Parts: sequence; structure tokens; C-alpha cells
Amino acid sequence: MNKLPFEEIQREILVKKESSTNESYGKRPEERTIKELLDYGVICLNKLDGPSSHQVADYVKKILKLEKVGHGGTLVIY
Repeated sequence: MNKLPFEEIQREILVKKESSTNESYGKRPEERTIKELLDYGVICLNKLDGPSSHQVADYVKKILKLEKVGHGGTLVIY
């Protein structure tokens, strides 16, 4: 299987502090359903020049058949 360059790098996970979570307040991210991820998640998207942020949010809304979608703005660096 082909990997992207960042996937080729061996990384070490550093744990500063172990803690426990009360399972009645949620679940581990990997145990969430696709619906839960879409309802409460964030999509990081690199918007190209051309469509506005509003238009891209509308594309995502239509593609994923979501009721509500918003955006956090656009950062432009010259």
C-alpha cells in the first residue's frame, strides 16, 4: 500500500499524564458512530482560491447530506 510522506515518519507517542474518564459522560473517539462524528465533529479543509468559504460549506452540507454546516473563516497569507 502506498503511503503519504507524513505516514512514513516513525513517531513516538508521549504521555504526560494518564487519567481516567467516567464512561457515562461519553465514549472514546474510535467508538463513535459516523453519525456522531458528523454531528459533533470538525472537518479541516484546505480551501483553494475561487469558491467562497460560504460556498465550500454549502458543498460539504450537500455532499454529506447534513442539516447544518458552518465555517470558522478563512486565513489568507500573502
